[in-house]
Amino acid sequence: MSTLIPNENTWIGFSEDMPASLTLVPSAAEVAAATELTEFLVSLTASSQGNTVPIPNLKSLFEPSIPGTSTATFTAEMYRDEVRLNDTAWNMLPRNTAGVFYIARFGGTGTGLLPIATDHIEVWPVRVTSRAASALTSNTAQTFTLTCAVPQEPNEDAIVAA
Repeated sequence: MSTLIPNENTWIGFSEDMPASLTLVPSAAEVAAATELTEFLVSLTASSQGNTVPIPNLKSLFEPSIPGTSTATFTAEMYRDEVRLNDTAWNMLPRNTAGVFYIARFGGTGTGLLPIATDHIEVWPVRVTSRAASALTSNTAQTFTLTCAVPQEPNEDAIVAA
């Protein structure tokens, strides 16, 4: 078993264009067309969770359950760019922007860790609900917190198509 940190091992991109595949399996060209935002990320939390529904019956003391509904959340803390006109992540992600985040937690096998055909990737459809600038504090990098709705089920185990 090995242990690794995400630094220099992760690739994250954003595109306003959803993958053509209804199952959220992007092509290599769709991933390559996304804007890489890895260098702007301080942290990212993209998670889904489900619940269970109890189905008790009077015949047993054991209370079985069945799968219920699920939900997903998406938040990120990102750096502001040092050049106002190039404030890439901030300018790309205003409130109500819809699109998709591509997350390769272990990077891809393409140049600069870009995910290419047959690489594993997470596909998170989002709509930005808030983009909150951090407090201005002396000797602290400027950041903002991005919060997104997840309007459809993400594909957390996609394989990039050719």
